[in-house]
Amino acid sequence: MDIGVGYGAQRGPMRRQLARAGSKTKLVGGVLLLLFLWVFYGRKSRGAQEPVQELNDVQSLIQEREIRRENIQYLNFRKPFVNPATLSLINYDNGGNMVMKKDSDYVRLVSERPNSVGYVFSRLPISLQDSDSFEAIVDFKIHGQQTRISLIGDGMAFWLTSQPLSQGDMFGMQDDYQGLAVILDTFKNTPGKMRGNRGANSFPRVSIQSNNGFAGKYNKDDDGTATEIGSCALHRAYNTRMSAPSRMRVRYIRSSGYFSVEFDILGNDNWKTCFSTTELAASLVPETPYVGVSAETGELFHNVDLYGIEVNSLKDSAGRPVQSIDALIDRLDDRIDAESKQNEARKRHRRYNKPKKTKGRRSASRLRRSEERAKRLNKEVYNDERGAIGYFFNLLWRLFTYTLYTAMAVVLAYIGLLGYRVYRDKRKRRNQRGLL
Repeated sequence: MDIGVGYGAQRGPMRRQLARAGSKTKLVGGVLLLLFLWVFYGRKSRGAQEPVQELNDVQSLIQEREIRRENIQYLNFRKPFVNPATLSLINYDNGGNMVMKKDSDYVRLVSERPNSVGYVFSRLPISLQDSDSFEAIVDFKIHGQQTRISLIGDGMAFWLTSQPLSQGDMFGMQDDYQGLAVILDTFKNTPGKMRGNRGANSFPRVSIQSNNGFAGKYNKDDDGTATEIGSCALHRAYNTRMSAPSRMRVRYIRSSGYFSVEFDILGNDNWKTCFSTTELAASLVPETPYVGVSAETGELFHNVDLYGIEVNSLKDSAGRPVQSIDALIDRLDDRIDAESKQNEARKRHRRYNKPKKTKGRRSASRLRRSEERAKRLNKEVYNDERGAIGYFFNLLWRLFTYTLYTAMAVVLAYIGLLGYRVYRDKRKRRNQRGLL
């Protein structure tokens, strides 16, 4: 038995170095440690805005059957894609370099070759009775042999326009369109970093653009950041390595100005909101919009496969086009309150031993909707979902980063001074040896 083992044992190399280090060296090490933490952890809070998972009001109403979908069949684009009688695409026209194989689950808009364009556009627009409230779902895959994300391009776009578009240089389509475009951009044209626009430096990225027929409004040189309505970074959109295609969902309700773009990148029904607003001007979406999907490659390239397009009109429980989200939410809340009161009355009269599970689920849904409303309000007022507390901590974080930058500058200046002193001392000693 070794009594007192370890007592007076020799220090390890790391501890000896720390013991020898002076206070200035420890200060420099501490600042470098803070810099490491800031680079690998702090920047995540300041990075590009990514799609976030949230309980969407429209999705909640669909789940609660206050809003129901009605498929618009003349806008469907699905396998087998081709009408065997006419040997043309069903419901859509195509152009460019689009490729389709027999019995394939998809059409390939562009392949892995430079300067390619491919697109499909609906022959008929969304009718006037359906265009006031609808959703469009696009199933797609962006993939290729290139493993470096910086060496692919250019991307794809979803279109809602007043007329079917012709081939052009804006992701394969003419740029003097009238309507709305949701662009999934896979190549960054802007050199260096762009300031003042969250998500502008993260690619692939989504950019929502509008135009009223003006040529050249979309500027490729800045990736459209100057004219976009909204945007988000869309990581993992390239080479998802999943058997299911990625999905994009666009929802629009004209009377309330509601417009949202959501993505299910891995195709596992895990939808995340990229952009959502209740202030979209009604003039930005044509009264009877045509639906299109296009893709383009430049000097860099990748495959873009289109698996399908589905367009549904959104109706309320009475079969009318959805007019007001808030009115439906209020009606749903009133219904839940009435059901809750009835349930409490039943419990008091001992008719039921416990409430139905659906009521608990609806109460939870209502609570989550209230939380999401509060977050959106805080975002508008304080630019942070956490409200005043989040604003305060963001202020502290900025103060910390500015202090850290100042400390880094001081440390770098001090290191430079030490280096100069060492160089000067060595030179003095060399001169002294030369004199002897």
